[in-house]
Amino acid sequence: MQIKKIILSNTLLVKVAIFFRRFYLKRKFGIIYGKGAFIGYSVICEGCNGFGANSTIVSSKIGFASYIGSDSKFAKTSIGRYSSIGPNVNCIFGRHPSDTFVSTHPSFFALKTPVNFTYVKQQLFDEYPKPLDEEGKYTISIGNDVWVGANVSILEGVTIGDGAIIAANALVNKNVDPYTIVGGVPAKTIKKRFNNDEIEFLLQLQWWNKSRSWIAKNAVTFNNIKKFKNIFKDE
Repeated sequence: MQIKKIILSNTLLVKVAIFFRRFYLKRKFGIIYGKGAFIGYSVICEGCNGFGANSTIVSSKIGFASYIGSDSKFAKTSIGRYSSIGPNVNCIFGRHPSDTFVSTHPSFFALKTPVNFTYVKQQLFDEYPKPLDEEGKYTISIGNDVWVGANVSILEGVTIGDGAIIAANALVNKNVDPYTIVGGVPAKTIKKRFNNDEIEFLLQLQWWNKSRSWIAKNAVTFNNIKKFKNIFKDE
């Protein structure tokens, strides 16, 4: 921990550490970087990930084969396996009261404010949701096999279920159920991808947790949910 503190206190050492870690991740885990992509030192990569040009990801983890498009920015986010994140996707941190409180200004509900003063003596509104994981690291959760379209904004505290699809330009301000397509501002349910039996089957099978050899062998069956379910219903 002491070495880490020394490195983080020196800008040059931070740049050197990030450069060598980037090189290490590329060689060992097959990470692909676009021009200007920034991957924080604490980011956990499971491998075969892609980071588009000018994308930024810090204090997060990204599952096997998932990728992030250009100009997207993530922090304190857990991303599952085989998820596809489009360009210009951003996380929104912090919130203000929208009802009951007369004003939305933080000086009326927070002890610490951007303007360096407050009218209250105790915190009256939780600006930041509690972490979604047991370790207290991540406040946004994106599941496995999720597709997030371009120009999407995701609010802190949101969980996006496995297999969900987020339409382009959506504002996701509440949890999204597994295998559900949502869109709009704020995002609303458009439809389910499959019927309930098929969704339950996929959630139980969790194909994304199978070995790469299993997935490679059975990839030809992924083009039809009904045939797929019929083949693997007994697993």
